[in-house]
Amino acid sequence: MPVVSGAPGTLDAPGAMAAAGHLQPAIGVSITQFSVIHALMSGLYDGVFPASQVLAAGGFGIGCGHALNGELVFVDGEIFRCTSDGSVSRVDESERVPFAEVSVFAPTLSTPLGGSGPLDRTGFESLVASLLPSRNLFYAIRVDGDFDRMLVREPIRQHHPFRPLLEVMQTQNENELGRTSGSLVGFWAPSIYQGISVAGFHLHYLDEGRSVGGHSLDYAISSGTLTMQAMSSLTVRLPHTPEFGAADFESIDDDLAIRRVEQSR
Repeated sequence: MPVVSGAPGTLDAPGAMAAAGHLQPAIGVSITQFSVIHALMSGLYDGVFPASQVLAAGGFGIGCGHALNGELVFVDGEIFRCTSDGSVSRVDESERVPFAEVSVFAPTLSTPLGGSGPLDRTGFESLVASLLPSRNLFYAIRVDGDFDRMLVREPIRQHHPFRPLLEVMQTQNENELGRTSGSLVGFWAPSIYQGISVAGFHLHYLDEGRSVGGHSLDYAISSGTLTMQAMSSLTVRLPHTPEFGAADFESIDDDLAIRRVEQSR
């Protein structure tokens, strides 16, 4: 795997140019998405897709549990559920999930992080942005390392009748982890896909002990390794349910509502 030049957490111009070359997508490298963010925004939280079917499409990625029972982290071919009581458990392959975004992760770029001091979320996102050869492609992202802090959220399990996601997330559980070691995984998506996916960064965290994690809201990276892969296509599998067929997605203010959902309370 190519290693980008430059000090940890920084890139000189040649390093950034080299990284862009290593992030060119190969034919057949795809993200598979099950359902769309619009469906979650509308309150469609019932599990539809068997976890076994999702894993067959890729063992790396993110998702949410049936009835919003936890944030899902797909890592190393397994699915972990991070729930609002702060616990983590493995997801059985017979379970059905309402939303997931997965890939077969084969990174083509690796660079060290944090050698010149902690790298906060803004600094990390700026670094990743400097690596992208195009903002019109999807990228799979993983950081393995030590974090000075990690703020995660886990939704509280819902019951019928389901409320819209923007309303539900006003009572999400937020967990400040402090110093922790583990993996930050997820994707970067182009802005034109907002509503289908989440535009920009969408990352979930799981500690190395597989004991705590969730949707990442904020963090500071002490040291670690960033690995990335450019994706050549996006495959979306839509739910075949009456609720999805009847849903009114046109009434949703995509950008504002989704950005608010992705933020801390």
